[in-house]
Amino acid sequence: MYDSVISTDMTQLFLKTKTAGYYMTLNANQLLYSQLFSNAAWVKTNCTLTAGQTDPNAGTEAFTLTATGANATMLQSVVLTDGTLNRTLSIYLKRKTGTGAISITVDGVTYSVETTSGAWARYDTTLAASGTVTAGIKIATSGDEMYVAWAQLEDGGTASTYATNTANRYTVTQITDADYPSNTTRGCAYLDGRFFVMTPEAEIYQSALENAASWAALDFIGSQNDPDGGVYLAKVQNYIMSLKEWSTEFFYDAANATGSILSPVQNSAFQIGCASEDSVKEMAGTVVWMGRTKEGFGRGIFRLNGTAPEKISTQMVEKIINADSLATVYSWAANVGSHMLYGLTLTNTGVTLVYDFSSQLWAFFTYLVSSGVNKTITAISTAGVVTATAHGYSDGDIVLIASTNSDFNGWHVATDVSTNAFTIQATGTAFSGSGTATKHTESYFPVSASIASGGKQYMQHATSGALYEFSQSVYVDPIGAIAARVRTPKADFDNAKWKTLASAELIGDKINSVALLRHSSDDYATNSDFRPVDMDANRSRVRRLGKFSRRSFEVLHVKNALLRLEAIEIEGAM
Repeated sequence: MYDSVISTDMTQLFLKTKTAGYYMTLNANQLLYSQLFSNAAWVKTNCTLTAGQTDPNAGTEAFTLTATGANATMLQSVVLTDGTLNRTLSIYLKRKTGTGAISITVDGVTYSVETTSGAWARYDTTLAASGTVTAGIKIATSGDEMYVAWAQLEDGGTASTYATNTANRYTVTQITDADYPSNTTRGCAYLDGRFFVMTPEAEIYQSALENAASWAALDFIGSQNDPDGGVYLAKVQNYIMSLKEWSTEFFYDAANATGSILSPVQNSAFQIGCASEDSVKEMAGTVVWMGRTKEGFGRGIFRLNGTAPEKISTQMVEKIINADSLATVYSWAANVGSHMLYGLTLTNTGVTLVYDFSSQLWAFFTYLVSSGVNKTITAISTAGVVTATAHGYSDGDIVLIASTNSDFNGWHVATDVSTNAFTIQATGTAFSGSGTATKHTESYFPVSASIASGGKQYMQHATSGALYEFSQSVYVDPIGAIAARVRTPKADFDNAKWKTLASAELIGDKINSVALLRHSSDDYATNSDFRPVDMDANRSRVRRLGKFSRRSFEVLHVKNALLRLEAIEIEGAM
């Protein structure tokens, strides 16, 4: 697994595994296939190419560019990585035939007419540009021919020495400096022009200023408060955060003249460490992680509030994370609408826990796996009552309905179950024929990491490694069917007396979907039957919920669409 951080001037991307470091730099020449104009990266309009022509160094890398129509062009679009700067296009040209105008461009709009001759010369033009630009050459007159070779687009106002570029605008180089640590923890950081990594001994090393390739043996700082081992290195605000086995420390840039530039932030350390390096997520200006303390066995999920830990896990969540071996853990983050989500997957337990910072609710995200057993459906009533002989389903089973009609095909939860029938959360035109119902079981949400780019968020599939969009309308839809469960803590309203519940209302987005609600009075050892709640209704609620002393609720939603819950509002006689 790679950790990465980019320098603020966007000139270097630092990447690392636990045993090796790399840095990626943008090539000076930002054109792809800068001397292979026949490649599809170069878009040719009203012109043809002939390869194998003599280049300026007496080789055969030049091309003949022949205009087959007026204003023939050979252009390449480039996405620039920073703001508005001077950009310079340079290219070698030699007149073959004709006398028409030859011009070159940085942006595909502003052209510079060049005076060419029968001898090779390098021509260049400079323009302040940003965003996506389209650089190249234009031949004004049909039939004119030019020899062309070695194009270069670069930042700055002058053309530098030509550098060949092929399929990538970036170069990745492994750090070979002997002073770079041979073994590091998860996480890396960038602060005030330097890159930082931490060793398992909790020693924090720094790179040279704006140079990820250079490291010094004495430029490090070790633990200042507790001698426990390092687990994860993060950055929050202008501090470096050292998450260790049983404690956490913060450091700031003290501009020390020798050794590390870092010094400890006084009175900010605390006695909560990190139970799993892969649980850590730097997100929305804070850090979220699975913490633990030396005193006894007990894990919790914490977020950083300033430089202080704030527990966000509930008793239910803590029961789950304390029972897991932590053999394989994934964490991810996403901002959906106004809701910031933190996801934690425990593959041994087979569950993904998701915390919504807006509603402060925990949910379960699960992936639906087919049982491979199809049950025949002979009828579905207008009210969604399904006839399927000896189906064997129980209340709350998730089924995929197929080969019926558009009103009923899709994902549902079986409720009101009898031997030969069950009810689904849909109404429509009655069906009669031979459809199928396939039970699905729930496994963990198959996502191992998240990333944001271009205003969109992407999730990485834990097995295939493929990226899928995670947006307001789609929950990683190409992966498959997704289920979400929200469980509330037990509520007793400050007394153990018996109380009567009149109704429970789901407060959240109004969407064309049905959620399922059930309750438990014994910490989910047993549950009531699920009852459907129309999320598009004016009041999304169910009534007549009986007596209770202490009660928890569970909401189940099975649909690849966003359901954002704010609260469960209950009404009754206390």
